[in-house]
Order: sequence, then structure tokens, then C-alpha cells
Amino acid sequence: MHTNRLSEGVEQHVSYQNYLATLAGDNSAFRQAFREAFFKAMRETLTSRQYEVLWLHEVEGLNGNEISYKLGISPSAVSRHLTRGKKRLRVLLSYNLQLQQLPEQSA
Repeated sequence: MHTNRLSEGVEQHVSYQNYLATLAGDNSAFRQAFREAFFKAMRETLTSRQYEVLWLHEVEGLNGNEISYKLGISPSAVSRHLTRGKKRLRVLLSYNLQLQQLPEQSA
């Protein structure tokens, strides 16, 4: 049972990382509009601290200790904000990830 949850967590992490890489690599108008809508949804869904910590980690590439120093909070608080923020983001991402897995229909 524990192994199943662990493998699901790894799969979700890999999907999340692939998703972020896909968004970062495409500059089309659709992707840009989606990014804007997604970041707006992030700001509305996450607490301001979760948003700030996730932004620093995912976008600016800072590690936990750097974020801790920059924000004046403990490393464990950074870890907690990352974990809880990513958990909330899974709900936002799940719909789009399911759409990506659907076969494309020809126009």
C-alpha cells in the first residue's frame, strides 16, 4: 500500500516537472494565454506565502535554504509551503494533464 502511494507521488512529480518544462518551452499565443490564466489561478488558489515560495523555487530556481534566507523563515517552513502549495496546484494541473493525455482530433 505504501509503495503504491510512493509510486503515485513519483509519477505526479514527473508529470508536474514535464508539464512545467512544456510550458517553459512553448511561446505560442495559446500557451502564453494559458500561462497567464494559470498564474492568475495560482494567485487565487494559493496563500500569498505559498505563491511566493513556489515562485522563488520553480521560476527563479532558488533552493530551500536560499528561499529561507531571502524570506526570513525557517527551512522547514519553506518545505511546508512548497508541499502544501504543490498539493493545491495538483488540483489545478490535473484537469490540464488529463487533456494533454487525450488523443488530438484532426480539424
